[in-house]
Amino acid sequence: MPKLQQIGLTDFCFKELIHKRPDYLLLLVNGICNLKLKESDIEIGIEEERGELTLKTVQFDIKVVSQDILLDIEAQNKKVSLELNEHNEYSYDVSREFYYLSILHSKNYQYRELGYRKKKSIVIFIYAYDLLCESPIQELSMHNKTKNIDYDDMLIYRVSLAKIPEASKIEVERALKLLSEIELDNYLNDDSTIIKEAANMLVHYDKSEEAARIREAKLKDDFEKKGHFTAGMNEGIQIGKREGKQEATIEIIKTMHKNGANEETIAKMLSLDLEYVKKVLSE
Repeated sequence: MPKLQQIGLTDFCFKELIHKRPDYLLLLVNGICNLKLKESDIEIGIEEERGELTLKTVQFDIKVVSQDILLDIEAQNKKVSLELNEHNEYSYDVSREFYYLSILHSKNYQYRELGYRKKKSIVIFIYAYDLLCESPIQELSMHNKTKNIDYDDMLIYRVSLAKIPEASKIEVERALKLLSEIELDNYLNDDSTIIKEAANMLVHYDKSEEAARIREAKLKDDFEKKGHFTAGMNEGIQIGKREGKQEATIEIIKTMHKNGANEETIAKMLSLDLEYVKKVLSE
């Protein structure tokens, strides 16, 4: 019996499970975010997105696009830092959450002609460890203290797999727990057909590096056949990124600041000069 933790929550296994089982993806997304998306509503992408905005590679683990929502699912297997903030949260995780939300939401401004600017941005962070909170699933919205209003077009959901009971009766919690369980026996006969079939897929999963390379090559080939990676599309995207680099960077800085990040954090996360960040925020 393979041990899923040996594969790793952030490994290609996680991406392939989501890609091959859109019903499983919908169970997670709808259950966590209280949505009612159908398979016909969404487009799934797991490719790397190479952008010049942050002078580095931005990789969304699982990107989901619907008519009204731009959604990213990120998985974290181990704690990167034990440093806590004043709210008893892991400081690194909080910074990472706002970083990905800012990147995701700011990308809306690059595709105005497609109407993406009207989309809601949601990032789901799935943590294998205890987040030092009471609930296994938390919803975070952006709040304006001055006007005392919440912005529901930008949302973060934190999921702590360690907080989910082993014998949970909630379907989405069992589906999430499956992602970090060592033994899969309990899920092979689950009451939920979706969970049962996902567990069966993972039982027969080949964890070798060679198998991973073959799977990734095949998946990229499938995307090319569907037109996701056509040369013309890539060229157009790259031109758009170059032309909109400065404007998009400014939007990212302002979005991160609105989300609560200070000038020093923004400069560090985006690899930008601190004085430049201050100048943007003062204008």
